[in-house]
Amino acid sequence: MKKVDLINIANKYSKNQEYNFTGYLMYKDKQIAEIKDTEFIKSLDDNLLPVIMINKNAGSLEAWLQTRVIDTHRTNSRQVRRRLSVRSEVPKEIVIKARAISITDSYWLKWMDEDITYNDVRSRLSDGLNTIALYGNATEINFKDVDISPELTNIGSFEKCWKLIEGCWYMIKKGTYKENFAEVLIANIAIYLGFNAVKYEAIEDGALVKSKDFTNNCEVDFEPMFSFVREYWEIDDSISIIKELGYIEDFLNITFMDALCYNIDRHTFNFGILRKDGEPIGLAPNFDNNLGLSGVLNNSGLENTWYSTSFTRNNYKPILEEHNYDIPKIDLEVIKEIINETLKGFPSLKSESGFSETVFKIVKNNYEELLK
Repeated sequence: MKKVDLINIANKYSKNQEYNFTGYLMYKDKQIAEIKDTEFIKSLDDNLLPVIMINKNAGSLEAWLQTRVIDTHRTNSRQVRRRLSVRSEVPKEIVIKARAISITDSYWLKWMDEDITYNDVRSRLSDGLNTIALYGNATEINFKDVDISPELTNIGSFEKCWKLIEGCWYMIKKGTYKENFAEVLIANIAIYLGFNAVKYEAIEDGALVKSKDFTNNCEVDFEPMFSFVREYWEIDDSISIIKELGYIEDFLNITFMDALCYNIDRHTFNFGILRKDGEPIGLAPNFDNNLGLSGVLNNSGLENTWYSTSFTRNNYKPILEEHNYDIPKIDLEVIKEIINETLKGFPSLKSESGFSETVFKIVKNNYEELLK
């Protein structure tokens, strides 16, 4: 049998795309770090560095890039990357393709000796691939080769997209009807209580939800708590950091909402701080609650509302008690009204027997548990 020249075959069919980056990490139009071959070389402005890079350790740039990459396991992520000719599955290589630019902060990558401004880059952001990102559907594409898609830095496990509406960026998110209902309802309750929360709106009869970019097109920058603690579920250090920053009351309001509405999915990518020109200015608003009301997300859990009370008692109540949190006074009749008003955007759930009653029972039982 003829000997196979494996090396020759591998070289013949290899894709010689250059993914290494040499240039600058930029904050708006200011060079803040020098990068060579995708390695952090030196800081040019410590105060403006992303939090995860402040220690300037080897690998800090790659760690930062990994925090802002599209989830490659999302089905429609593959379609987006195919349209952009991104063959790589390596996070840093995907993010470099998009210049690491994100809707929710002002960082980006500028190649060495490149003549381009922050406004040039932001103006090239296009929502032309939103139908692919949301549905995997290749119709209605309006995307030019010079455009930059924000979908490559749109993190999270649910199918979603950014859409530009009347000059403002909106997140459109797809989940089950019950997940989307939880997202909208919890936001409505939080806003009723006077908490800082992102407003969600049901569209297409609840098949999708829509929310406005809470950085208002990068007037401020969002830093996820993961950038501080580098662990997905870390809570103790997160609380200590938030307390030192002076934002503990806002965080406890989020914790109270998680307890009230049985949200089991609070992690270090869906809470964090806001910065402006490097300076911390507050806690980010409450967002990403579509796994709240976990007892109603599947039919087998409809009657197991007792478990939500147990979860609240064991996980959230100790945090609130430790920090002497004053439980807000809630009119449960108003909660019923909010549930029924929210259901108007979800006709299929509105007609589901016992659904609204079970949702109310979860909230009521958890509230009573918190008052004990």
